[in-house]
Amino acid sequence: MEAKTIDRIGDSWLSQQPIYLADLDRCTPADALATEPRLRCWRTLTYEIDSLSGTMLLAGPETAAATITYPLNLRGLHAVSVGVLPITSSEEGHQLAILLKRSGDETFTALTLPPQSDGGPHHHELVEMFWRITDLTGHGLQIGQNGARVAPGDNAGSFECAPARVAYFKLIPLTDAETRAFQSDQQSSDTRRLFAHNDAHGPHYQYRLTTPEHVRREIEPYRDTDFSRMYWEAGGGDQTSYFSRVGGRNTFDLGDFGRRGDRMHVESWREFEQRGIDPFDIALEHTHEIGLQFHASYRVAGFHYPPPLDHFNTGSSFYKRHPEWRGVDRTGRQTPRMAYTFPEVRQFVISLLREMAQRPIDGICLLYNRRMPLVEYESPVVEGFKREFGDDPHGLNAHDPRWLSYRAGVLTEFMREVRAAMDQEGRAQGRNQRIEISAIVGGTERENLINGMDLATWVGEGLVDTLIPYTSGPNYDSGVTAWTDPKQLEHFVNLVRGTSCVLAPNLMPRHMTPEEFRHRAATVYSAGADHMFFWDCAGGSGRANYRDMWNALRRLGHRDEIDAWRASGEPNLSASRMDLRKLGDWDLSYVTPG
Repeated sequence: MEAKTIDRIGDSWLSQQPIYLADLDRCTPADALATEPRLRCWRTLTYEIDSLSGTMLLAGPETAAATITYPLNLRGLHAVSVGVLPITSSEEGHQLAILLKRSGDETFTALTLPPQSDGGPHHHELVEMFWRITDLTGHGLQIGQNGARVAPGDNAGSFECAPARVAYFKLIPLTDAETRAFQSDQQSSDTRRLFAHNDAHGPHYQYRLTTPEHVRREIEPYRDTDFSRMYWEAGGGDQTSYFSRVGGRNTFDLGDFGRRGDRMHVESWREFEQRGIDPFDIALEHTHEIGLQFHASYRVAGFHYPPPLDHFNTGSSFYKRHPEWRGVDRTGRQTPRMAYTFPEVRQFVISLLREMAQRPIDGICLLYNRRMPLVEYESPVVEGFKREFGDDPHGLNAHDPRWLSYRAGVLTEFMREVRAAMDQEGRAQGRNQRIEISAIVGGTERENLINGMDLATWVGEGLVDTLIPYTSGPNYDSGVTAWTDPKQLEHFVNLVRGTSCVLAPNLMPRHMTPEEFRHRAATVYSAGADHMFFWDCAGGSGRANYRDMWNALRRLGHRDEIDAWRASGEPNLSASRMDLRKLGDWDLSYVTPG
């Protein structure tokens, strides 16, 4: 008889009674707790729900509360969840968060608190967030506040923090059988089908990272999940997110930024540079440490940015130095893009990719999903077409198949050059495995050809190892729910069939319900693809946020669990929510608190 599939999402599959720890005023050191709001301290506040009463901890947007420890005396594996008081006002946005780790561990994970349900303006509830299954032998649990210094001194306004509200810990011990099942699941490689993307900008923008531990937080959520690759952005155009000898740094000499977060981003990079710490290397090392591959990703069209967020264009740049290599549109006007029609542009980009490959990365990824096209009506490609076909492409329909096919030869040549360069770097380093090449592309055959990409040739010649269609929506629309019909992937499945090329469709939009993520994954699997990609996993506004969606998302490589869930009637996957009855001395059972 075939064994029944167990759906191991969160802690719902465990059999033991949970242990609730609601007396958070036991945390140490005691002088980091206060009964009234105080800088650098956690405020204690009593509360009641139907099944529990206790003392929660709160910290505000300027508190910069100290790290505290809840002491434990437990052994073995436990599922750890945390009860939180969620977002209650639009001003808090997605910034409400807590930091959590075991005592003795080096790196926190950031849990982004969810919004409260729509229960009216005076409705208050606690929400449970599943963290992970971990061995608590010899460990307590540590809570921190996510924040950044934004001004000198040690006063109100010196720090900007994510408000935090922690009510309880829930621990469920694993039985011997459950421990064996969990460990067997962790050792399995056939479910590790998921690939994550981090733009290496959002975390600096949001939190002004300044230490290696801050960078490692962006990697830590993928530990013990179905993810096998991290696609970490290394640059775009001539700007790099690593210490480069070829490109520029993210340390623009600018006094007025279009967004406050961009100033935080630059200040973060300046501090890392002054300390000689390369965030790229930290991310690479920690990714490998937790067992994932690391693929350096590059925005091929990132040479020049549109206003009003054009502060990225400040100072000397490849774009400004070489107007002769810019794009040209159908009317003969210069466009604000570097054209890959010119070999000099391609070789500059390849020099950056070579530099990235001199680090112990597993692959590079070319991001063709922003600010296309890279080839238009530049003189070399126009004259070449005239010689071959005897026609001027300016007089043809813009989508004439001969013109589109011929023009796509430019990026095919670029991909050949990239393949040759990566193979050469691999041989020079004595690598046993090829430096892999991934490409994020458009969602249809026509869209890709219009943007100069002949994917059939790329796959047929072995120029790309992983193909990532960005979305099934037109014009790279990130807001469209992608891949609602298996037929939308048919073209890509046929392209890679019988080849070594991996197909990993990107699931969009970024945020969906846990049920919707399972539906989209089921569609991808039914279409014949075995892997999935997730653009923008970074930070609290990304996907690795520990909300309900992350519980489902991090196990989407378990196709059997998705199938079993659908066969059982698709039960709700959301976490428990419990109405607060009392908060401090306020009775919340009144229509308005009183």
